[in-house]
Amino acid sequence: MLLLINARSGLKNSKANLLAVIDIFCRQGYNVSAYVTQKRNDAYEYLMKNRVKYDVVCVFGGDGTMNEVSNALMRKEHKPLLGYFPSGTMNDFGSNFDLGSDFKKIAERICEGNIRSFDVGKFNDRYFNYVAAFGAMCDVPFTTDREAKEALGNIAYILEGIAKLPEIKENKVRYTIGGRTYKKKVLFGLIYSGNRVAGMELEDKKRSNIDDGMFNVLIVDYVPSIFNTPDLFTTILQQNKYIHRYHTDHITLEFEDEVVWTLDGEEAKAKDNKVDISITNKALRILA
Repeated sequence: MLLLINARSGLKNSKANLLAVIDIFCRQGYNVSAYVTQKRNDAYEYLMKNRVKYDVVCVFGGDGTMNEVSNALMRKEHKPLLGYFPSGTMNDFGSNFDLGSDFKKIAERICEGNIRSFDVGKFNDRYFNYVAAFGAMCDVPFTTDREAKEALGNIAYILEGIAKLPEIKENKVRYTIGGRTYKKKVLFGLIYSGNRVAGMELEDKKRSNIDDGMFNVLIVDYVPSIFNTPDLFTTILQQNKYIHRYHTDHITLEFEDEVVWTLDGEEAKAKDNKVDISITNKALRILA
């Protein structure tokens, strides 16, 4: 077993039970080794360079660290089982498997050996686990100060989002789903699997799965008249005529101007402002 540890991810006290977790694995008979990431994308680089064929790779970090690991494994022939100890600020991906914050309980669940598969999305030549997003506020996850996130948690995102309200602008996009093409001015868009994004439950858990081979797509029109409301996004989500929902395994998008994306909370850019997004059903497996 390899433990990949992002010691800078999320709240510092989330690593308090790391030694107890290692003890649980050793008592179960695992031969445990560990690597503490030193920089952004280090988990990806470590896995790509390391030729050891681990049975299990456990990730201690946030959704961004988990994204790095999935990007590496999707490029390797040998795909070990995964374990996930969410220690980021939002931890949306872990919610699909009902992973809480008790690391010892997560370790015990891993040792029980219950395997679940999950879909992996592809964004041009990059991969993502649960969401690709563009437009208003989508840069908040990676522009929010790390120290603020450690001190304030989710509140840091809210404060950053409020500060960015004056910067909101339209995104002119042409997108194709199911053979039909649409041209719109868009506030923001989400292409996601599972049920939660940015801490918000967007889908009923009974109806939305992270292993059904399909994306949920949420496109919200750019409507300047609603910007004066005190709760912008609640208002938008209540105004159904501004929302367009789709269920698909493939979408292409083309923008007039450069657009910043977030993949699982990490920054991404599209070459020539064109994006092709597809999904691989049950691409990876997790012990959960």
